[in-house]
Order: sequence, then C-alpha cells, then structure tokens
Amino acid sequence: MSKPEFDQYAADYDRMLKEAMPSGLGESDYFAEYKVKLLARLLGGVAPRRVLDFGCGAGRSLPYLSQFFSGAECWGYDVSPESLKFAAQAAPRARLSCDWDVIEQQQFDVIFAANVFHHIVPADRVGALERCRRLLAPGGKLFLFEHNPFNPLTRRVFERCPFDADAEMFSLGQAREMSRQAGFSQETHGYTLFFPKPLAWLRGLEPLLTRLPLGAQYYVQMAS
Repeated sequence: MSKPEFDQYAADYDRMLKEAMPSGLGESDYFAEYKVKLLARLLGGVAPRRVLDFGCGAGRSLPYLSQFFSGAECWGYDVSPESLKFAAQAAPRARLSCDWDVIEQQQFDVIFAANVFHHIVPADRVGALERCRRLLAPGGKLFLFEHNPFNPLTRRVFERCPFDADAEMFSLGQAREMSRQAGFSQETHGYTLFFPKPLAWLRGLEPLLTRLPLGAQYYVQMAS
C-alpha cells in the first residue's frame, strides 16, 4: 500500500466526518464503538491475545478495542505517519507503526479493518487481504467493516466526506468474493447500523435484521 493523502486530513479527520453527517444524525463516536462492540459479540466471549487495527488512522477505534479487550495487546497500522501521531494520543498503550515490515513480524488473533478497504485501489484489495491473512495466528479471524453502497444515507455521507473523494465503495457480495480470492475458507457476514439517532430506541432489534440489505454498513468475518 502506498502512502495516501491522509496526512493532510489527520488533524481535522473527526471534524470533517461530523460535518459530513446530516444535522441531527451525527454520532461518530457511537459508530466507532458500535463496530468494536459487535466484534466482541461475534467473538462470543473469546479473549484475543493480540489485536491489529488495520488502517487505524487517527485512532478512533483503538480506545474501544483497548476497552473491550483489556487483556489484549493492541496494535495499530496505518500508512499515514501524521495520523499515527493522533492515534498515539487516543490510545497511548497501543503499539503503532506505519512500517509493514514491523507488522508482519507479529501474529494476531484478531485483525479489525473498519472502513479501510474502500480507500485501497480496487486492484490491490485482494492482495491486501492476503497480506492480512498471513498475519493471523492459528484460529485467528479478520473482521472487515464497510459502507453499504445501497443505503442512500450512507452514500450521502460518503459523498460529502472530503477524504472519501477518491474512494470507491463496494458491496457485501464483492467483499465476500474478495475473501474467497484472498484464500479465506470460512466467512460469515451481516448488515449493521439500521436505525439513525432519531430512531435509537429501535436499535435493540438490529441483531434480528442482519440479513436485510438495508443497514448503513456491513461486516464480513473471515477465517482460514
């Protein structure tokens, strides 16, 4: 992966994300915690020893990974050195690196990739998944979270984000095919984030709706 333009967005990432969300719907912290909480639920109580936040950026997910997996060694990888400076402030105990040679010397029980792969050139996505697969410890799992391109609200926010200007969303079906091509032999999946802030009282129903292609995002859990 080549160094992206994210260095220029590092200091203002959170502000730009909040500004991209329609008025009254901005819950960027909720969205970050939601994915990690769902990750913990999907693991079914299994406590990983080492977790990698692949494409951690400015560290929005790292504090929640440290919170939900307090006994784990948390790592963060990103190609943007400027973003890692902010990640270090958000999660002082996390081990951070923009050097893939350092990362590939480790093995991880869990790799968490939240809204990262749409920033990777489509032709390079399977290769990036393959490199992640090789980092997994025996029995390890990779969790990919991405935007659902068929959700109109998601597309609206995506199109308003300056740092998504050159990015390209892809569907759950495409993500599953990428998983197969990257050599993963097992995968499970589902849609997430069905109810915006005004309908927060309905969020308890979301675990029952994971097969409906209406959620704002989706996940794919992969294992070899």
